[in-house]
Amino acid sequence: MEQQVSDSDGELALIERATHGDAEAFRYLVVLYEGRLIAYLTQMLGGDRENARDVAQETFIAVYQTLPHWKPLDYVNTEESGPPGKEARLLAPWLYRIATNRALSLLRKQDVRRRMHGPAVNRSENREVPFEHGAQQPSFEDSSIAREMLRAALSTLDEDDAACLVLHYVSGERYGEIAARLGMSSEAVRKRVSRALIALRKAYRLLDTEVC
Repeated sequence: MEQQVSDSDGELALIERATHGDAEAFRYLVVLYEGRLIAYLTQMLGGDRENARDVAQETFIAVYQTLPHWKPLDYVNTEESGPPGKEARLLAPWLYRIATNRALSLLRKQDVRRRMHGPAVNRSENREVPFEHGAQQPSFEDSSIAREMLRAALSTLDEDDAACLVLHYVSGERYGEIAARLGMSSEAVRKRVSRALIALRKAYRLLDTEVC
């Protein structure tokens, strides 16, 4: 069975079997994606691995329920993406979009609760925006505040923009790798990362000026 999940042809066979109710085939699809997806969601949710696992589980349930309607996307392979087939998984674009959408929904709910019921957070002036060139590592004392603000700021982004930003700056993936994962061109990834940085910078600074 290990050989079955080693390339896109094997993955397609698993998808077809899962579509027809093969629970074991779907289990192997979960094994194929679960580790990287939870790591990605943990970063997006500010280090909250428990919520990341919950969102991943919700994502796989949604995938299982709608798998019969899934259609593969064509990948844009570039030299930047590395060896052929590297992370160019068939379900990846769809899976990551579902997961990102659910993660952002959770972040928005958390932000609403924070604004309505949460205690005021003391934020220092001129706090640096994550991912800015030359930004310093936050101190231990500031790290929880930084995570809170980052979660709130990420919740303002478009799901594809947020995914590209986190995969590039947090997971350290190159544009070509992200392009293969999300089913878009490297240039589209670059533009989304740039746009997300501008939006994140604006949102982050608005958060920093909130009345404490």
